[in-house]
Amino acid sequence: MDDTLRHQIDLAAFPADVQVTHVPGPGVVLRATREGRGLELQVTPDAQRIYGEGPALSAALAQLKQAAAQGLPDTHPDGGFERLVFIGD
Repeated sequence: MDDTLRHQIDLAAFPADVQVTHVPGPGVVLRATREGRGLELQVTPDAQRIYGEGPALSAALAQLKQAAAQGLPDTHPDGGFERLVFIGD
């Protein structure tokens, strides 16, 4: 993860028990996890191009933070995570 993305994640101020990581995938895929629960949010390359990389990632982090506050979903039986996708319109 590059320093700029790590800085944006830090600025989002997630609860201390929520870990946010950048995982491989198309575009930017962010994963928020807490105690065996988690959620991924994919920001597509089109979304980054249309809205700008910074604003698109900021919106994605805000959505992940809201999901963490409401309660992250359980991981899938295969260990995977539910994924939301932020696309360009």
